[in-house]
Amino acid sequence: MNILILSCGTRNKLVQYFKARESGFAKVTGTDCSPHAPALYEADSYYIVPRMTSPDYMDVILDICRKEAINVVLPLQEDELALLSANRGLFIEQGILPVVSAPETIELCRDKYAFYKAMQKNGLPMLTSCKNLSAFQKDYEEKKIDFPVFLKPVRGCGSIGIRKVDNMELLSVLCKYSEEDMLIQQFASGEEYGVDIYVDMLSHRPVSIFTKKKLRMRAGETEKSVSVKDDALFALIEKTTESLSLAGPIDMDIFQIDGHYYISEINPRFGGGYPHAYACGINFPKLIAANAAGMENADTIGDYEEGICMLKFSDLITLKQS
Repeated sequence: MNILILSCGTRNKLVQYFKARESGFAKVTGTDCSPHAPALYEADSYYIVPRMTSPDYMDVILDICRKEAINVVLPLQEDELALLSANRGLFIEQGILPVVSAPETIELCRDKYAFYKAMQKNGLPMLTSCKNLSAFQKDYEEKKIDFPVFLKPVRGCGSIGIRKVDNMELLSVLCKYSEEDMLIQQFASGEEYGVDIYVDMLSHRPVSIFTKKKLRMRAGETEKSVSVKDDALFALIEKTTESLSLAGPIDMDIFQIDGHYYISEINPRFGGGYPHAYACGINFPKLIAANAAGMENADTIGDYEEGICMLKFSDLITLKQS
């Protein structure tokens, strides 16, 4: 079985996991729009492709799938998730499994305020969020939210543009001059948890959940974390994922404040902290391969050891410029 990993960028470890013998994949092909994407050079074969906004992008990807006899295509980048999901039928027609959630779920998870309202409607615990400055001022006057707050782009990703704000004057200026819609969210002063979930693409149920307490973040990714288990946390995660049309690897952020869990956001893709889960025996590539072969995966939620720390560090590849 062969897999095509799109926009592989710096996800070297992820490419290595799919290349491992136990993954169930015989060949891994990578793509990126830049020849300087290091993960390309971990793959068995690779292609430099146009940017995903190019009108011929899908034709290029489908042509690669034919050339490399691809069985599974895996997008990693936010905007590409929506593109692949919208064109899911083109891959299915060729017998290729796209590892993506439903288009409406991808859009909901990308729009942080819409996600907040939907989860709130489902009775799930959320961090109080306001869609704009006027809404915040109203809630602030009614003492529903207070400073400090997190200011973040409504459609942002990777913690880009996020900042803590502790007064109305600065918040007003930042909102006024922002080039994109901003979400104003309750500042979470408690513990932050990262969650790696696999929603089986045949049974449509979460079959693997790995939870870790974040100890240190850098550039929007978890740099240090420790594996934890909590039945209440697992129950909340299952309830949340079952309320959405999710599929495959899912990344979720949760905060614990005064002993209560609150959902922050969901990214319907591999999270940057997944290597911690893999090191603890949570093999999502193997689960993907099983689904692609038409087999449902067994429920292994919580099947890992607590107290295992991940300590991420930098590495490099050197190449002669062509």
